[in-house]
Amino acid sequence: MTVLNGDKKTQLVYLLMGEAFLALPLTICCFVVAGTANAGFNAVLTALLNIAFIAGSYYVVTNSKTPIAIGFLIGSSAMMTTLNLMTSIYWGQLSKCEAVTTTVAQYSCSNPTAYGAVCTFSVMMFIVQFVFTIAIILWRGELISEEGLYDDLPVSSSHAGMPYEASNKGQGQAPSTDL
Repeated sequence: MTVLNGDKKTQLVYLLMGEAFLALPLTICCFVVAGTANAGFNAVLTALLNIAFIAGSYYVVTNSKTPIAIGFLIGSSAMMTTLNLMTSIYWGQLSKCEAVTTTVAQYSCSNPTAYGAVCTFSVMMFIVQFVFTIAIILWRGELISEEGLYDDLPVSSSHAGMPYEASNKGQGQAPSTDL
């Protein structure tokens, strides 16, 4: 297995930097819409999850090369991509809301422009994360470092890989039947 060359690793880091660049205005917009009935907390939670994902992804791409870490990154990346798609669709639909003159329980349409901004930044975040997810999936073999795995362990500790019967030959001992 080849070691990840600097070019692909740099591309992944640039994609993460793009996500970090988009996460800042998305987070600000999410805090603006936080007062929206039944949906504000979801937007803030999505923004915080994006920040945590970016930090964790940066650590895995730059430091961790174990198969479990890369697999976890692929799964997390796919789920965050889906979450940003759902966020963009929801807030895009909500940006078309109209203020009503009567009071409707659990309904608010206080800032449709901010709703549209959340949708816009979520769409951009979705696109960048989708590209990142595809890149991680395609380059997973090069991201995983197999140093220190089971292939590096010695075959046998005392008899240099000889079968049990051959190693006891001539010693007058019968092979053991208990496992």
